[in-house]
Amino acid sequence: MLNKFFKLLRGAEVKKNKKPSSLFSFRPELESFEERITPTTNIIYANGLLTGSVIVDGGTKGVSGVNIGITGETTTGRSVNYSIVTNSNGNFSIDQLLPGSYTVNRSTPAGFLSGTTATSAQLNIVEGQSITQNLGLGGLTPAKVSLGLWASGVNSGITAPTAGSGTATGFTMTQIKAFTDSTVAKNSTTYYNLAAFNLSPDTTDTTITFNTSKGAIDVTLLDSAAPVSVTNFLSYAQNNAYTDDLFHRMANLSGTGASQILQGGQFTTNSSGTPSTVTSFTNVATYQPIANEFDSSRPNAIGSLAMARTSDLDSATSQFYFNLTDNTSSLGQTGNGYAVFGNVANSASLTNLQSFATSYTPQPGTINGNVLASLPVLTGANPAVPNDPVGTATTNLAITNTITGATPTGFLNYLVSSSDPSIVTATIGSLNGTFSPSQVQLVAGGNAGTAVITVTLIDNRNEATIKTFNVTVQ
Repeated sequence: MLNKFFKLLRGAEVKKNKKPSSLFSFRPELESFEERITPTTNIIYANGLLTGSVIVDGGTKGVSGVNIGITGETTTGRSVNYSIVTNSNGNFSIDQLLPGSYTVNRSTPAGFLSGTTATSAQLNIVEGQSITQNLGLGGLTPAKVSLGLWASGVNSGITAPTAGSGTATGFTMTQIKAFTDSTVAKNSTTYYNLAAFNLSPDTTDTTITFNTSKGAIDVTLLDSAAPVSVTNFLSYAQNNAYTDDLFHRMANLSGTGASQILQGGQFTTNSSGTPSTVTSFTNVATYQPIANEFDSSRPNAIGSLAMARTSDLDSATSQFYFNLTDNTSSLGQTGNGYAVFGNVANSASLTNLQSFATSYTPQPGTINGNVLASLPVLTGANPAVPNDPVGTATTNLAITNTITGATPTGFLNYLVSSSDPSIVTATIGSLNGTFSPSQVQLVAGGNAGTAVITVTLIDNRNEATIKTFNVTVQ
């Protein structure tokens, strides 16, 4: 029984999988996605630096433990609200500031007078600028101790404010996990999926629509919870890989009984004529496989959208499936779960999805030499759909005509480079390549050594931060 579960979503029915020589191309149908992955210009780097001290009026002694607030708005319209606590010397520093207009102010610690010098300042920071801005603070209140005694180390009735680190980082991309160094073999090729490390600060769940042979199915993608799967899926979508996509499997997990999943993402349907007749199928060209993002908090419940894969946990590429029934137990096994990355957004869409199970009947099929056990065909089609469905009416097949939707609120583009290409080269992928725009190809040569890989993360506002990691070749 378990073997049948594992085979369900891996193309196990596919006994022979031919790689397509080219990708069949239609007119782009995803205008709303066009800005998600584009050549990036006018990058705005978060490389401003603000330093300063909180100094007692008329003196040079810095005061520890003073709360510093920095508020304002960047030139990209992002609201800013940072805070720092001065260190033991009364100093503060904040790096990775975006260009913008800021107000820096300080609090007055208990037992101190506010003073007569600057308690706040207005700053305009441009890209790459370093600014020093000191703030003033009065002496101790009379009820505590004279400033002279306090400055000489005599303490009477007052505890110096607790020092902070004095440092803070301004703009950052939302971190999922940190970049780590890696070691690879000579003359090897490896891939990093950058979507696994950071999100744009503007990231929210994206809603898309599958326009299918049974009507519109609105799906809310889980951009933050399953970033690798969502980014992967949207890359295929933007590349029109799912235009006229065939649902090639509608199956029961145990092999018999009512259909429980509806799977697509392997074949594009090509057609011509009126009425439309299938002329051929094209295998979807795939990127490098992605990591399995299964999490029990995202169950394979009714109406969920998940990544199909082989028995290898990290083998998912272009294929996906909808859960027509609640498959939480069978597809959510610990250590072997399937990654859900979206959910049907409303009841009308769920009705349209589940109507596939009542309008279509699974039958054996053969497409491009691939043997399929449960190809969904229109129930009662006349003439009957042959095992090789080329020549049948497109209305006899279960198809996603287009996928449309709003551009994601937050997304990232990337630039990558290597400090020493003679040791390892670093290349970012592309929509029409063999690795996606979120995947970095690292090619190690025959020389041993260590190269620094620099990754520039560029968000939907063209704001950029830089990360690095080391790759050692041995």
